[in-house]
Amino acid sequence: MISAPGKILWIGSYSVVFGGISHVIAIDRRVTCESSRSTSMIFETSYGTFFEKGNDLIESVLEVLRTHYSEIPNLRVKLRNHPDFQVEGRKTGLGSSSAATVALVGCITLEVEGKLDIEKIYRFSQEANYMRQKGIGSGFDIAAAVYGSVIYRRFRDLNKMDSYVEPLRLPIGLRIILGFTGKSSGTVALVKKFIDSSNKVRFKELMEEIEADNEMAIKLLKMGRLDEATVHIRLARKNLNMLAEEVVGVELEGEEERKLMKMAEESGAIIALMPGAGGGDVIFALAEDKIDVIRKRWEERGLKTMEVKDDEGLRVEDGS
Repeated sequence: MISAPGKILWIGSYSVVFGGISHVIAIDRRVTCESSRSTSMIFETSYGTFFEKGNDLIESVLEVLRTHYSEIPNLRVKLRNHPDFQVEGRKTGLGSSSAATVALVGCITLEVEGKLDIEKIYRFSQEANYMRQKGIGSGFDIAAAVYGSVIYRRFRDLNKMDSYVEPLRLPIGLRIILGFTGKSSGTVALVKKFIDSSNKVRFKELMEEIEADNEMAIKLLKMGRLDEATVHIRLARKNLNMLAEEVVGVELEGEEERKLMKMAEESGAIIALMPGAGGGDVIFALAEDKIDVIRKRWEERGLKTMEVKDDEGLRVEDGS
C-alpha cells in the first residue's frame, strides 16, 4: 500500500496560479492506494466503485499513463480517503483529489515498473491533474502530495515540467488547527475570476507587491525566523484582499471570518488566515501551544475543528 498526503496552502494563495512563489504544507490526512492483478480494471473508492469510465480523476490518470506505457495490466485498485477529507458531508478543501491522483499514479506505476520512481510519478500526476482541471490549477497540491511540505513555483511548460520544488517543513514544535465554518467556497470559479482580471494594470501592480512579501516571508521561514515571516505574510494577505475586492470584485474573507482569525491570534496563535482560495469555508491557525484554547473558542462559535500535523510526501506504508 502506498499513500499521499493532503495539503494546506498558506503562503501564495492565488499568486501561485500566476507563477508566484508559495509554501504548501503537507498534512497527516492521507489517501491510500493498493492494487492487485485482476481480469479487468476495477477501482474501489471512497465514492463508489468504478471501471474505466465514470470518474474524471481515474480517467485522467489512465489517459496520461497510457501515453507513457504501452501496456498497463488489469488491476483491482482500492483508493481510500481519510474520513477527515470531509466534514459533515462537505469536502474540506484539504487536497483529497491531488492526493488521490498521486496515490493512484504511484500505485499503477509501481505495478508497471516494480519500483517507485518519484520524478516520474510527479510528472505524470501533474499531467493528469492539469488535464482534469482543464489548465486552471497551478499544481502546488500535486507537489505537496509527492514531496511533502515544499516551496513551490508552478511550471511554465507542462512538457518540460520546469516547476520549482524545494522541500521545507515547518519548524519543530508548531501545531496547526483548522476551523470549518460550514460555508461553501467555489475554488475553480474564484480562480477563473482572478484569471479574467489578470491583464488589468492594478492587478499586476498589487500582484508584484504580494510576490515581494511572499518571497521575503519564505526567505525568513527558511532561516527559522517565523515571527518576522508572519509580518510579510500578513502584508501579502492584506494586498490579496485589496486585489480581490477592488480589482477582481470578489470577497475572500468577511467580517465574521476576520473576527474568528483575530480571536485565534488573541488566544495565542502566531498567525491565523484563510488558506487556499479563501471564501469563508476554513480558517487556519499556527501556534506553539494554546491550541486547546483556540479550539474551545472556535467551537463555542460553532466551528468544527481539526488539528493536523506537517507530514511527508508519497510513501510506501509499513507492512505493505
